[in-house]
Amino acid sequence: MKYLTYILRNVRRNPVRSLLTIASTSICLFLMMILVSFFAISDEVNASTRIYNRIATLNANGFAGMIPIAYVKGVAQLDGVLATTPFSWYGGKYQDEILPFAQFGVDPETVFTIMSELSIPPSQLKEFQQTKDGCVIGRKLAADKKLKVGGSLPLKGDAYPVGLDLKICGIYDGPSDRDLRMCLFNWEYLDERVKQVAFGAGSAFTPANARRSGNAAMIFTKCKSADAMPVMCKKIDDLYRNSDFPTRTQTEEAFGKMFEEMLGDLKGMIRAIGMAVVFSLLCVAGNAMAMSMRERTSEVALLKAIGFSKGLVLLLVMIESVLVAGLGGALGSLGARGCSRSSTSRSTQPGSSRFSMSHGTSRSRGCSSRSRSALSAASFRRCERRTCRSSTD
Repeated sequence: MKYLTYILRNVRRNPVRSLLTIASTSICLFLMMILVSFFAISDEVNASTRIYNRIATLNANGFAGMIPIAYVKGVAQLDGVLATTPFSWYGGKYQDEILPFAQFGVDPETVFTIMSELSIPPSQLKEFQQTKDGCVIGRKLAADKKLKVGGSLPLKGDAYPVGLDLKICGIYDGPSDRDLRMCLFNWEYLDERVKQVAFGAGSAFTPANARRSGNAAMIFTKCKSADAMPVMCKKIDDLYRNSDFPTRTQTEEAFGKMFEEMLGDLKGMIRAIGMAVVFSLLCVAGNAMAMSMRERTSEVALLKAIGFSKGLVLLLVMIESVLVAGLGGALGSLGARGCSRSSTSRSTQPGSSRFSMSHGTSRSRGCSSRSRSALSAASFRRCERRTCRSSTD
């Protein structure tokens, strides 16, 4: 401690160089830790869904395949199932927005039984269940878009060839780590609009439009217990294994991790980038201290002359280096921690954000959520368009 004043004086000897060294260190570590937190937050969000005992059923060929709506009733009749709902991504655009928020066609009677962590006033839920063109939206979405109960929510179709003019019947709320920027509407309303385009008088019939009719896209199921989930996944897949539309059923956590696999060996790339960042930080800190020592050769000679050993002088220089680099690292780490906490509180529900490039995505919803949501939505849209082209051909 008796050398602390001397060390602090040397740190302030060239304040510009010290500040630049601290800034470069903090920025590099901040960016690196944000990249690493991508997977930590994703794993945390995925793990948080275990307590809800939910499973997701897709076509065995992925999003490009069809799940007939009749499968929803078939799954609902199995022992161990508490409730089921279709979960059909719509992807419509609101007004002139480029990035759509999450919109899903669901069963109004069961969706809030399945998503039990979400809450909605009973009167609003009843109106939603009784209004075919009704919808409910999340509290944050309502605040972002300045939407109110009783208002309209017109959506322009993108993945589907139809637009929807929805009536807002309610606003749901929930924990901070759930998706509160989502729109849920009646799947039957979407199916009716698709049928009008595919089979209505004066409409141009196309195989792609006809194929969308009766397509649940995905089945979201809540099991009665966690122990029943593995058995239920196998039972559902075995039930439809020899049908025209075989299924692939997995837990909600596994469903979320499926999207991480689309990123490839991103973890390995981030580790390599991390090593490069650490090496560059060592070079920056070493260069700064080397420049400082070249300016203090006479001072070092004086210290040795009055009895300071070579090891003690080196120790003082190392402490000075660690202090400068450590201050930069602490600032970068605290900044990344704050950003990660904000990202975790805004992380979305795996059952929904996997498809959406939501409005929260464009408002610093967190680096992890942004990248994952963007990839998921892009993947889903590519599958939809590929299906349209193949059906047309």
